Amino acid sequence: MTAQAFIFDLSAFRGTQAAGAADAERLLDQAIEDGLPCALISELPHDQAGEQLRHRFGDTAHHIFSVVLTGADFEARGHKAPYSVVLDQLGVQPDAALAVTTSPRAIAAARTARIGVQASKPVVMRKDVRKVVMPVTRH
Repeated sequence: MTAQAFIFDLSAFRGTQAAGAADAERLLDQAIEDGLPCALISELPHDQAGEQLRHRFGDTAHHIFSVVLTGADFEARGHKAPYSVVLDQLGVQPDAALAVTTSPRAIAAARTARIGVQASKPVVMRKDVRKVVMPVTRH
């Protein structure tokens, strides 16, 4: 799969020492370098998510993420499902996006939306095509 947009769950950045957080950070850095759109989803209410975003990204979050969705209900279906909302805002199809998350509910919601989910294996980058190639899991 070649991802053209990335949807990060805030949970992917928890614990700076965790391998998953380091993978998410590397993937985010590469996506930014390649000019690919990135979105962020969080189940946290706006104020709490904003506090964590400021703690993790300082005042640059609004430059990093094209879309930020807080208070996400990963149990929602249809046009209210968080990944559907974000895909619509990004203007990309599910098969062109990759979800980066550690949350079991977010993983299930991404699979329901037919979005690939980041695998735990290392990322392989192909800068020459300005897209990121990732191993993904599908249901």
